[in-house]
Amino acid sequence: MTLIKNFRELGFKEFMKRWKNGILELQPEQLLKAEISGYTGSILGTLLACYVFIFVYENMWAIAIILFFNIIIQGSQLIGKYQTLNQIKEMQKYSFTEIEELGGVENE
Repeated sequence: MTLIKNFRELGFKEFMKRWKNGILELQPEQLLKAEISGYTGSILGTLLACYVFIFVYENMWAIAIILFFNIIIQGSQLIGKYQTLNQIKEMQKYSFTEIEELGGVENE
């Protein structure tokens, strides 16, 4: 509701300008969380489609097998996104000077 209220108060041009600035300023962690939720929804939808093709349309085994392999691929991508998110969270614990000390980064 607040989105619609803001749109009415600001007008189209100002609302779109603020929306664009907000999208451009997204943090990598926020983007990864959005991707994770997208992969999760996609996997759940594919599971539902597999169920439909196996139990409702009993002669569609080939499509269900293809969808099953698609679930495996999406699952591996989801695991990769979780690993990236965990690495970003781990890096946020340290300051830049601590990272230099841990990694042996030297200024040339």
